[in-house]
Amino acid sequence: MKRILVGLALIAAGFLGGLLAQPPQPPGGPGFGGPGFGGPPPFAMGTVQQVQGNTIVVEGSFAGQTFTRTVVLTNQTQIQRSQPGTKADIKPNAYALIQGQPDPKSGWLHARSILLLPNLPQEAGMVIGRVYDVRNQGNQFGVSVPISVTADAQIYKMTPVKASEIKQGERIVVRGRNDESTGNLVAEQVILGELPRFGPGFGGRGPGMGGPRGFGGQRGSR
Repeated sequence: MKRILVGLALIAAGFLGGLLAQPPQPPGGPGFGGPGFGGPPPFAMGTVQQVQGNTIVVEGSFAGQTFTRTVVLTNQTQIQRSQPGTKADIKPNAYALIQGQPDPKSGWLHARSILLLPNLPQEAGMVIGRVYDVRNQGNQFGVSVPISVTADAQIYKMTPVKASEIKQGERIVVRGRNDESTGNLVAEQVILGELPRFGPGFGGRGPGMGGPRGFGGQRGSR
């Protein structure tokens, strides 16, 4: 008997999950960079300190010290805002980053943190769930896992926004590439606003964000 699902598959964390699970980092570590540790990393997180055209300054702190990183936006930068959502925002064919407590007896994952995404992340990754709809002697198959939403689950949704909406004092997470000539971070993806907390298991090593669907048309467990 096919179970009723919320229409989402579990996406193992990559960029988003890794950043959300990262603890504060010292200079040179993930977040702000600086001398040593092989140079600045390709991402930054903190608060928008300044906005000047397509350049923003991100400020963060570690051990009572403040560090900054200059970020350059381009026409290709993907800018999104995270904001509180509700169960009504969970719709069929949506994409999500989910963490919760698995129930080994029922096979359901009781979701505690849910981040709804407007599109499928492009990063290569890994999907965790139950294999179904195996085809072509195992060369193709689908993976899905049933999700239940707990009463106190944090639900956030992501919506595309314009660069002009980036304001001083906002929380921000940036992923991009380092400009070796200037030391600035050229942004590829920007997330504004608060994000749900993802605990251990979504660390920055290993799995990335992948597609929530297999090759079959159905999303249910069989």
